[in-house]
Amino acid sequence: MSGNPDVLPLPATVSANDLWLTSPDALLIVGAAGIIEAANPAAHDLFAHPQGSMPGYVIEQLLPVSARERHVNLRTDYEMSPQSRSMGAGQRLEGLTGDGRVFPVHVSLAPLKDGSGLTIAAVRDMSGWLNAEHELEQARRRTDRAEDHERIARGLHDTVIQELFAAGLALQALKGASPEPVAERLAEIVQGLDTTTRAIRSVIFDLSSPVHSSEGLRSQATALIGDLRESLNMKPRCHFVGPLDTAVPDDLVKESLAVIRESLTNVARHAEAKNIDLSITADDWLTIEIVDDGRGLPEKSVRRSGLANLFDRADRRDGTFSAVSSPTGGTVITWSVPLVISD
Repeated sequence: MSGNPDVLPLPATVSANDLWLTSPDALLIVGAAGIIEAANPAAHDLFAHPQGSMPGYVIEQLLPVSARERHVNLRTDYEMSPQSRSMGAGQRLEGLTGDGRVFPVHVSLAPLKDGSGLTIAAVRDMSGWLNAEHELEQARRRTDRAEDHERIARGLHDTVIQELFAAGLALQALKGASPEPVAERLAEIVQGLDTTTRAIRSVIFDLSSPVHSSEGLRSQATALIGDLRESLNMKPRCHFVGPLDTAVPDDLVKESLAVIRESLTNVARHAEAKNIDLSITADDWLTIEIVDDGRGLPEKSVRRSGLANLFDRADRRDGTFSAVSSPTGGTVITWSVPLVISD
């Protein structure tokens, strides 16, 4: 076998020109002083210059202005000792298109071995790779955050919940041996501990669930309140309890938002209220409660007062709905449907 053993012969049907024209990478042949002697079609496309226009450019014209002076020094060093290598190993390299867009690139250099002093540069757009790298980093951060959440949830369950439970039992025992005023106060404290325990259990569930989505019920309900603020002439006070962003399925999120919108719209139209409280709770049931201090319900049937649709929404999900006048004035609307939450 004759010829250079380091050179593999091309198939008879493939020429070097074919490779030059069809390469998906941008190929540039660069001579002394960084003058571009030739550029393949992919190079013109990548850098957004008209076909055939790039020969005669100085290579620095394809770089952001901030990188040009440094590149001249690097190019001068390379010309003194040219060798095949990747350019800027460990660094972020950027190219500049004809329309001013800056984008990340990877560049490989190889001097031609014909004594011409020419170098071929292969340039690849790394935008997709960097996007994938960014997504991977975000996924790692989400994983780290989920692990932190799980660790905190275990700590709350194994220590705080157990200590609250023990404190409650001790107070219950004291209550039985205490005079009436003290026993009543101890009962109130025990009830407060029970409420705190339920709140912490909701936090534990939240922490143990997948990282919250911005599309969850808590997030979307908050956004809806913002949208309705102008028509209500006030901002309702909101109370959220339980894993609203992680345990409420998408179809129920949509249904709940419709219930909130319709209920608040009724308040805005008819109640003449000065204050509104919105409470959403997720445990075994999803419960939406809206309390206003307006003029209350008319004496006629609630079903004829514009609230029938809310009753039907609850009934379709085997839930309950009530709208009653508060003894202190105003209306209390309660919409509740079953919510299955896995342990």
